[in-house]
Amino acid sequence: MTDLKLTVALTSVNAENMSRHDMLQWVNNMVQGHFKKIEELCSGAAYCQMMEMIFPNCINLKRVKMAAKLEHEYLHNLKLFQEAFNRLKLDKTVPIDRLIKGRFQDNFEFLQWFKKFFDSQAPGLENIKSLANAPVVKPIKPRQIAAKERSPVNANDDALKELIDEMKTLSLKREDIMEASNQIYNKLRLVEDLVNDMINNNQQVELCKRIQTVLYKTIDGEINEEPFEVNEDNGDEGSGTADPNDGLY
Repeated sequence: MTDLKLTVALTSVNAENMSRHDMLQWVNNMVQGHFKKIEELCSGAAYCQMMEMIFPNCINLKRVKMAAKLEHEYLHNLKLFQEAFNRLKLDKTVPIDRLIKGRFQDNFEFLQWFKKFFDSQAPGLENIKSLANAPVVKPIKPRQIAAKERSPVNANDDALKELIDEMKTLSLKREDIMEASNQIYNKLRLVEDLVNDMINNNQQVELCKRIQTVLYKTIDGEINEEPFEVNEDNGDEGSGTADPNDGLY
């Protein structure tokens, strides 16, 4: 992109004069999140979402671990965030090693920088997003003779109640999805550990390598990690022992 503005440097002169609560509210409004502490931003998920708002298609959000709870998941998200800066040729190094530790000061300072960067690259986007997220109040029906009317206050109360009920339903669905995602991830990790152990012990090596290829292939068809390499200088080639799984695939 040729119209990118210069990367903003965080100094005492241009830092946003916003409290931690204001900054957290801003993040939650932008990504429809439920972050309660600045430290929780170390997951990197919110930064990936907001970067995608500024520069569409700079990050594949399908690869972002939205429910990240472990340090290696934070690392995965923040690397995607850094790759977006590199792809856009923006001179900014994300302090990944400090952010993933979840310390308040490191995360708050980086959030201050990103807020300034966001405003410089997408002025007005915050207001558009706020309007889009505002609750829609039902219009009040015209006055009718001999008809029981609802006051404007009651109409607003009903709309607010419906909005709250909908938010509760979405929150429950989100928790179910997060739980299911974590269960699937843990099972895949167990399979990966089992496959690596079998390869280390020279058991079913070819089959295990095929399983690794499936495990590490992303939705885009790319290999996310290099399959486990095994030293095969153990005379297996000349032993004449056939793979019992040969022909299954």
